[in-house]
Amino acid sequence: MDPFTSFLAVAALAVVVPGPDTFVVLRTSLSDGARVGTWAAAGSAVGNLVWGAATVLGVAALLHTSATAFSALKLLGAAYLLVLGVQALRAAVRGDALTQEGAAERPQTSAATAFRRGVASDLLNVKVGLFWTALVPQFVSADSSAMLAPAMVLAMGSMVFAWLTAYAYGAARLSQALRRRRSARAVNGTVGAVFMALGGRLALASH
Repeated sequence: MDPFTSFLAVAALAVVVPGPDTFVVLRTSLSDGARVGTWAAAGSAVGNLVWGAATVLGVAALLHTSATAFSALKLLGAAYLLVLGVQALRAAVRGDALTQEGAAERPQTSAATAFRRGVASDLLNVKVGLFWTALVPQFVSADSSAMLAPAMVLAMGSMVFAWLTAYAYGAARLSQALRRRRSARAVNGTVGAVFMALGGRLALASH
């Protein structure tokens, strides 16, 4: 249990650091409510499970050995974040309402769309893959139990879902104070700028 407990401690620290998934869930929850935001959180958790499983199977090791694979995934992820950033900034310029109550004319994001958004934000984040490929060898050895790696993957996915769901409900509560257009502009503009910065940083990441 010692390697697993150590992994949980490291994973907990990694989960609470804000990243693209955090801001996807935050903006989804503010504009469409906690339930839809939870679906985005579930998508991010599934994406993390995929990365973890791929690492255990050795597929994600390609990111370390292949500069081409790294660059392709990096640029796809950066492009996705930049698109999200542009959408948020356009909403800020237009003065779009941020909360459900103030956006009756805007169709609500479906659970399926929010889920896909969460999956995409995680799968296209090359740093999640690098996190897994760097972390697994530190805790899994030839003498480890066959259940250790699957337990690590499931634990990480569960932690991601729990933390981002908490974000979703916290953001939904804040939405009551963000009905004014000025507040909506500020949030959309800030989130848009963060997405653009994250996308630019990812695009410039070295192998």
